[in-house]
Amino acid sequence: MTTSNKSKAEISKVLHNAFGWALTKDRALFVRSFANDDDFFSFFPDSKSIIVGWSQFERLLERWMDPRSVVKGFNIRDLRIVIAKQGNTAWFSAIVDDEGEYDGTPWDAKDIRWTGVLEKRGGIWRICQQHMSEANDKASQ
Repeated sequence: MTTSNKSKAEISKVLHNAFGWALTKDRALFVRSFANDDDFFSFFPDSKSIIVGWSQFERLLERWMDPRSVVKGFNIRDLRIVIAKQGNTAWFSAIVDDEGEYDGTPWDAKDIRWTGVLEKRGGIWRICQQHMSEANDKASQ
């Protein structure tokens, strides 16, 4: 396996862990998946969910770790990963489906466009920035 392919496999695993940790509420896996920096940021599909800084992002764990919050599954498809020539920065895009329930009420997020940037730090890839959005012109099915 080439270095590039190995790195892409490592990045893919980090990206899957960014959702997968919630299936078992593996807090340590959540922490390892993201850059724990003051300049980490995340845009979620709604305009009110803009996260700036690790401490703000980590506060979301209270709701996610709540026993009433149950993640049922997720699917990441059309994953594209590009690694910078220097080998320590990468960017990605994908489409994500996510589903679960909160206090018995089902929820789902389908066809979410997910993009972001990772940096390799101390030999470990971490998500430094991510953006999730919904297409406003969804094709009819």
